[in-house]
Amino acid sequence: MIERVLRHERAVVLAGVVVVAGLAWLDLWRRTHGVMDMAMPGMEPWTLAALGATLAMWLVMMVAMMLPSAAPMLLLFAATQRGRATRSGPATVLAFATGYLLVWGGFSVAAAASQVLLQQSMLLSSNLAMTTGWLAPAVLALAGIYQLTPLKHACLFRCRSPLGFLLSRWRDGIGGALAMGLRHGAFCLGCCWALMALLFVGGVMNLAWVAVLALFVLGEKILPGGAWLSRVSGVALLVWAVWLATRS
Repeated sequence: MIERVLRHERAVVLAGVVVVAGLAWLDLWRRTHGVMDMAMPGMEPWTLAALGATLAMWLVMMVAMMLPSAAPMLLLFAATQRGRATRSGPATVLAFATGYLLVWGGFSVAAAASQVLLQQSMLLSSNLAMTTGWLAPAVLALAGIYQLTPLKHACLFRCRSPLGFLLSRWRDGIGGALAMGLRHGAFCLGCCWALMALLFVGGVMNLAWVAVLALFVLGEKILPGGAWLSRVSGVALLVWAVWLATRS
């Protein structure tokens, strides 16, 4: 009976992640196929509506890319809530997910502001990819170096260890779940922010590139060799940066 309840709990959480992330990917596909033109002329004044649409795009993109990678944590957290037999189990899971996404919402604000500045400076193409000969290699090099730093791997370790995080950061109640979600989101941001900056290299509106980065982030967190994948990618990004710089 208990195992059946736990399977049901996991199925509900997993279905929620799939539906929300799926809708986000569908909206991204809609945007990249011209339903909403996000590639605005750089020198034209930005209207409030355009700024709102840009921020909305980044919010949707972060949900699409990052929510699947949080699924293992959400599944374990839901099972833990069921094991504690708390009446507010579903609400606490939702609070945890909300805290996690709030962190990436903050990143979305910074990313949208960066996009505005880059477009105003005429440094982005119509696909929202960097166009200058030095900026893309610099971002690649920054991301490559960060992939090799102790901070990156400390954050990745916590993202790859849901049980360890829950044991060391547990807080009771809905407020506690929200705080835990915020903390886990902060570790996830510390792990992935440099990879998200690569969106400006391959093109923010390049859905294939967005999907590649999302799959890589997921692989870092769930594959057995995720930590080594991070190190190898750091070296690869540095090589890519040097190659791109020599061609410009």
